[in-house]
Amino acid sequence: MHSLRKLLLLIALCSSTVAFGQLTADPEDRREQGKDPLRTQTPEGRPLPFSQRLRFGGGINNIRFGNPFSFGVSPVIAYQTTERLLLGVGATYAYTRYKGITNTGTTVPLQTYNQFGGRLFAMYEFIPSILPNLYLHGEVENSTISVRDEQRGATSSYGLTAPLLGLTYSQPITGRFGINLTALYNLNYNQNQAVAQAIYGSPLVIRLSFF
Repeated sequence: MHSLRKLLLLIALCSSTVAFGQLTADPEDRREQGKDPLRTQTPEGRPLPFSQRLRFGGGINNIRFGNPFSFGVSPVIAYQTTERLLLGVGATYAYTRYKGITNTGTTVPLQTYNQFGGRLFAMYEFIPSILPNLYLHGEVENSTISVRDEQRGATSSYGLTAPLLGLTYSQPITGRFGINLTALYNLNYNQNQAVAQAIYGSPLVIRLSFF
């Protein structure tokens, strides 16, 4: 009988743990029930621990094929500050290559750009009752760009700061992970347009990220 009581107690504890995990790990389930999702607290009103508010992931950007060819990656860490506000930091690397054509029609390497940087961003879900998971997105990206002239063998470096504003739509996969499509406008695109155009290609920046 004593062993049976221990077994029943263990089953009860496991069941409560699973139920608690489902309620806190999948807050979007509450939205389907007509309730606000809980991203920072339990249904009982207890705040979630710091670790359960963190989101880890990354994204791809600066994708262009042909001439120029470019590809970028950006790992991120985000923190669910409030039910609607996310704050985050990220690192950025982008590679861009330009080719030139000689008088004889031969394609030769012309310039190579390597962008290293970091960014701070904020995302705020501003109309959840109308368009849930649509966020106002603002960030500042600070980069150092190394430019190599392949014909002369010379390398130069530039600094570039890009304040970006726009929107992000997030499609949740789990309570703390989703697919995010972001469209931002570079407010500093014309300040150093030659470098900004070589790196971004346009004042409109499109990103696909996962966190």
